[in-house]
Order: sequence, then structure tokens, then C-alpha cells
Amino acid sequence: MSDPSERHPVRVIPVDDYRLTVERSDHGSCIRLVDRAGAEPLRIELRPEGPVLVLGSGLSIAVAGDLQFAAERVAIHAREGIELNSGGDTVLRSEGDLVSEAREQRLSARRGDVRVEANDDVKLLGERIRLNC
Repeated sequence: MSDPSERHPVRVIPVDDYRLTVERSDHGSCIRLVDRAGAEPLRIELRPEGPVLVLGSGLSIAVAGDLQFAAERVAIHAREGIELNSGGDTVLRSEGDLVSEAREQRLSARRGDVRVEANDDVKLLGERIRLNC
């Protein structure tokens, strides 16, 4: 007797050097793009909570104009690091709290001042507070 969660191909469509496969299982449907060597550069999992896009290699997006994302929540996880660069100003705004946490943090201004403004108290907590060192 076969496993009920086994994949069942519904349709296979040849596309140039690839195969486009639509599969169905007890966990949802899946659209796969498979190359001749069996590598899977693209997979779209159709889950009850929504579709999930899985890429087998990197992704680059180049846009001449603005790029915008809108969602209930956005979560980004990088296994090795995240780098954000801007040729102009960078603005972070939150209607709620802004929390920054790391093993160590540095704040520097290459030119100009560093300003801290608060509507209430400014608190510095540390084992030692060292000024002008």
C-alpha cells in the first residue's frame, strides 16, 4: 500500500530544457520547474495558509523605479548577515517600539553630530559609562 502523503504528478509540461510539473499531495499542491540534471531552480508550494515560492539559487531584483512591499507583517531571516545600503537618506519609523539587539552595537557619524532626542527621560545603563575616551 502506498504512503497517502506521496506526491502524485498531475501534469508534466516540457519547457525548453526544463520540465514544469504540477503535483498534488495530502499537504497541498506543488508546481516545480526541474532541469535536465534533476535540479529544481523553482518550486511553488500551494499550502492552505498561502503559496510559498522556493528558489534553488540566488535571486536578484532590479527595478528602474520604486520597489514597495505591503503586508500584515514582514520577516526577513538571513543565515549569515544582512546589509542595507542607501545612496541617500535612510529612515526607520515605527508607530510602536523600535528594539535593536545585538552582541555588540556601534553608532557612528562620519561627518556631523549624533543627536538623541526623547519626549521623556534619556537613560544610559551600563557597567561603566565612559565619556570622551
